Amino acid sequence: MAEFEIILKNLFAVISERVNYLKEMANELPNISSLKKADHKYKSAIERDLQVAIEACIDIGKVIISEKKLRPPESMKDVCVVLFENGFIDKRMLHDFERMVGARNIIVHRYEKIDLEIIYGILKRHLNDFQKFIKQISKKTLEKA
Repeated sequence: MAEFEIILKNLFAVISERVNYLKEMANELPNISSLKKADHKYKSAIERDLQVAIEACIDIGKVIISEKKLRPPESMKDVCVVLFENGFIDKRMLHDFERMVGARNIIVHRYEKIDLEIIYGILKRHLNDFQKFIKQISKKTLEKA
C-alpha cells in the first residue's frame, strides 16, 4: 500500500473514531437545554472531537492536493473548492465541507463565545456528513490512484 493511501486511511480512522464519540454524546442530549446544562468537560470534549474530525477532513484535502499536484488552496475553505474542482467531492459535499470548515473556525477562533445551538445542530443533523465525505473521497482516490 502506498504511503498516500496509508495516510488517508489513518485520517479516515481519526474521523470515524471522533464521530463515533460525538454520536455517543449526541444520543445523551435529548435537547439543546441538556447541552447548555452540561458541564464544562463534556462541552469541551464535544468541541475538541468536532474540531479534530473537521481538521482531519481538511488534512485529507491537503494530502490529496499535494499528492495529485493540484492548485494550492488559498485558505482552508478553498481546500474544499479544489477538491470539488477536481471531482473528489460533489457540489452538495462542497457546501457541507465549507460549513464544516466554518464551524471549525468558530470553535478555534471564537472560543470565547461558541454558539451551542450550532454545535447541537451539528450533533443532531450533520455527523453523517463526515461518513459521506469519507465515502466520496475513498471512491475518488481509489479511482484516481
